[in-house]
Amino acid sequence: MPQKFFKKYFISTAFGAGIGVISSAVLVFLMAAAIVVGNIPAMVISPITVIFLAFGGFVGGFASARFAKEKGFLCGAFSGIIFFITVWCSGAFFENFGLGTAAVFKALMIIIASSLGGIIGVNYIKRK
Repeated sequence: MPQKFFKKYFISTAFGAGIGVISSAVLVFLMAAAIVVGNIPAMVISPITVIFLAFGGFVGGFASARFAKEKGFLCGAFSGIIFFITVWCSGAFFENFGLGTAAVFKALMIIIASSLGGIIGVNYIKRK
């Protein structure tokens, strides 16, 4: 039983977090291209980045729950936690490595979005 539990939920959590990181990275790269090409104000960049991180968390939670096929809230929440830790640690290379108000807000947004994605992922029914 513990090996099956470990395999199923650990792999689904890692898979969901990876999908979330990839989807957020694609959106952030597209935003960077739009900043280079267009004239986007600097004050808009941070809120849009948080929205993209929440979207990545949602996609990661959805993928994690679809992979596990049960316990969507927990799969999504754990996927969101791993996703936030990955984003937080990678952010240490570019800015200060602290757990301030902004980091807590990002963590809450990512975990809530990924939990919601997990709930929707378990209850999602493919239509023919």
